[in-house]
Amino acid sequence: YTYYKDFGADMPLDEELHRSICSLHNINLQRVDRMTMAHSIEGRVPFLDLKMIELGQQIPSHLKILKDRKGGSVEKWVLRKAFEDLLPKEIVWRGKEQFDEGSGSADILDGMGSFYLLRREAQVYAGMHASQGLRSSEECAYHKLLSEAFAEPDAVLDNVARWQEDRLGSVQP
Repeated sequence: YTYYKDFGADMPLDEELHRSICSLHNINLQRVDRMTMAHSIEGRVPFLDLKMIELGQQIPSHLKILKDRKGGSVEKWVLRKAFEDLLPKEIVWRGKEQFDEGSGSADILDGMGSFYLLRREAQVYAGMHASQGLRSSEECAYHKLLSEAFAEPDAVLDNVARWQEDRLGSVQP
């Protein structure tokens, strides 16, 4: 979600939002479908109704991410205003978090990775595989597991945690 805050002018943000919606089926929606179905849950995505998408694309970008008085950004501002009188303030105006962050699974996975690969070992491992750009203990653990699990792991390894690319900087194992 912090990714969209970097877009300033309306047009590039509109183009990126459109691109994002058109590519949801590639990874994100498949992941949601598989994870919910694996646990006998039927996931719903009401904001992906075609009429809702059409409506959302008509809303100017500056109403989607609004600058607050302190210079910060308020994502989905117009949606929050629409539900302001229906939901408690602490729900409507709370900060957004990606699903993995809001559920706590990112912290759990990072902790589990350290059982498999200690932080110091991850730093050494990241150095040995510097060309891969591994940025966390978790990425190092996945990289090591996948390298050992597949005879020719390159296609899989090229995608280790790349969905986080915009959120993480340098290696911090």
